[in-house]
Amino acid sequence: PGTPVCQELQRCWVFHTQQFPLCIKSGPPPKGHPANLTQLWEALESTWASIPVESFRHLVESMYELRIRYLPKGFLHHFSEDKPTLNYFYQQVKNDYMVEIADQVEQDIALKLGCLEIRRFFREMRGNALDKKSNYELLEKDVGLRRFFPKSLLDSVKAKTLRKLIQQTFKQFANMNDDQSILKFLEILAPVYRYDKECFKCALGLSWVIQVELAIGPEEGISYLTDKGSTPTHLANFTQVQTIGYSVMEDKERKGMLQLNVAGAAEPLTVTTPSLTTAENMADLIDGYCRLVNGVTQSFIIRPQKGCCVSTETDDYAEIIDEDDTYTMPSSKFISPSPARDYEIQRDRIELGRCIGEGQFGDVHQGVYNSPENPTLNVAIKTCKNCTSDSVREKFLQEALTMRQFDHPHIVKLIGVITENPVWIIMELCTMGELRSFLQVRKYNLDLSTLILFSHQLSTALAYLESKRFVHRDIAARNVLVSSTDCVMLGDFGLSRYMEDSSYYKASKGKLPIKWMAPESINFRRFTSASDVWMFGVCMWEILMYGIKPFQGVKNNDVIGRIENGERLAMPHNCPPTLYSLMTKCWAYDPSKRPRFTELKTQLSTILEEEKAQQEERLRMEMRRQVTVSWDSGGSDEAPPKVLPPHLMEERLMMQQQQMEEDQRWLEQEECFLHVAPPKKPPRPGAPSHLGSLASLNPVDSYNEGVKVHNTSPRQPCLNVLLQGHHHSNTSPRQPCLNVLLQGHHHSNTSPRQPCL
Repeated sequence: PGTPVCQELQRCWVFHTQQFPLCIKSGPPPKGHPANLTQLWEALESTWASIPVESFRHLVESMYELRIRYLPKGFLHHFSEDKPTLNYFYQQVKNDYMVEIADQVEQDIALKLGCLEIRRFFREMRGNALDKKSNYELLEKDVGLRRFFPKSLLDSVKAKTLRKLIQQTFKQFANMNDDQSILKFLEILAPVYRYDKECFKCALGLSWVIQVELAIGPEEGISYLTDKGSTPTHLANFTQVQTIGYSVMEDKERKGMLQLNVAGAAEPLTVTTPSLTTAENMADLIDGYCRLVNGVTQSFIIRPQKGCCVSTETDDYAEIIDEDDTYTMPSSKFISPSPARDYEIQRDRIELGRCIGEGQFGDVHQGVYNSPENPTLNVAIKTCKNCTSDSVREKFLQEALTMRQFDHPHIVKLIGVITENPVWIIMELCTMGELRSFLQVRKYNLDLSTLILFSHQLSTALAYLESKRFVHRDIAARNVLVSSTDCVMLGDFGLSRYMEDSSYYKASKGKLPIKWMAPESINFRRFTSASDVWMFGVCMWEILMYGIKPFQGVKNNDVIGRIENGERLAMPHNCPPTLYSLMTKCWAYDPSKRPRFTELKTQLSTILEEEKAQQEERLRMEMRRQVTVSWDSGGSDEAPPKVLPPHLMEERLMMQQQQMEEDQRWLEQEECFLHVAPPKKPPRPGAPSHLGSLASLNPVDSYNEGVKVHNTSPRQPCLNVLLQGHHHSNTSPRQPCLNVLLQGHHHSNTSPRQPCL
């Protein structure tokens, strides 16, 4: 077709054949045209001759933008060999700069970038042309400075001053050609605007608790940042991505979900996005890079069927149905009475906030409880989607009835309930989300002692439940919440049961976490404190594995066979042998041979103290190494060692003080050995008797051998002897101290060691 748009597309088709596809951005297209970027990209992969001109008329009407989106490593080198591509990419980056950040950059950078564009735009102009007033006025009036410089710069600088600044800055680039101007522009812009990557606000996992910024580009591959300015954490290279999927989630906000199968990863990489459009956009971007890096044309995307939604429920739970579940809450003689009205909260005191996760019955929201005692208490609010029937409402409130019995620093506290529809359960808010996501995001910032601390805190909570005769039945990292960086809390008591007359509880109906369960629970639905111990061992393994789920790739039906064949989860990397030995005791097939939670709590406390002691010893060894390096370096220009913790710094100063005292005692001993009665008269300068006495004191002088002694001070002979003695007593830490003492003595004549020195 001969329309200008199609001619432009035809000209740009070379980019696609070179694996530099073009992204097209727009608002909603007219009816009957491609509805999203994916469909339009698929259309662009067709032959141009087969696409009717009507298909492109809406491009002009909707102002679609053609963009080079997928960049290879070292793309500037590739583009420098293809001038049309380099110019196209430059115009794209320059327009982004002027629209998005030009008003925010420093004045010096804005001047340089603007002058480089002037140099490129007026390629035939001489380097000193702007010095002439007529040329500058022509640039200012006919072309306009707004084409080259941001509005903030033009408004903030006086016209006369601006003219001088532009003239001075332009001379720096006066001798550059087109390509040099473009490359210099991109070089100056790179530190303040990363035009080589795209970033997306999203969350790792299926919840929206820990938000990150996912960065996708040729250098980083796929990485994320938790805070602005933090170091990116690498997730995967494009060569590792095997398949890409995206879908819409079954929640009220209709969030999107992106899922990547990555080679070598224990489980798929799942990302929650604000919308399906964002998930689709990210999928196409990653797909383009994967095709570019692997040199293939076939897409890596497995596209969802029309109308298909994904449930946030995973295969962690398996359905069991034998007969009706007859469990009811125990009578008041076993549980201290606490009327429901004591926990009833007025709905107008609750401010419902954003959704932060999903529960078995509905969404979990962050909110604020305005109580008389605490006007702005942050809380978590569990909602129920289908609580119209009494049976569903009773099951939903069962968790609240369980939680009201507990008061422990590592168990999530119940704040209150709203029993009228819609039914809400208000709980203590743990701002850092679920433990599994926390471990995955903070993997490189958590040391071993912190992981053991989390395990110990959970053991104290479970020992408390054991003393209350409750079984939790769902102990896993996903059900542990993080209150702070050094405090976790056990939550989700939806499966918890009270053991009244019997020592066990038998499940008959519901969904159970097979891969975390003890063999007697899988085979006979039998749950006891001993089965909770097994699950706690699996949870400890999850913590030491930074959130990886157990039995990856194994079907729920196959788990019991592996357990009965003696297979157990492997020891995590860097796990202390004593801790793994404790895990294996939790996984004893015979429930009677498993330790109780009171024993686990004690043993974990011991392991934690041992790890802390080893950690401090490692720090002390590092501190001693730094002390030795600092003494041995003398007057070198090397950077000082890193700042140590206060208690180790105090220990280091005490060690230095002790060394100084030892050096002082050593000097005093040397003075006693070398003490000689002073002559009646000061020795005549140059007298041979002085040299003779010096030789008699130390006949073998290898340190000063062949060196002529300059007799400039009566203290010089003894000083030489001290230096000789120090040379032969090769104690490296004394040398700097000796120098300091000698320098101090040189400036002060009040020392008791004056006769010797």
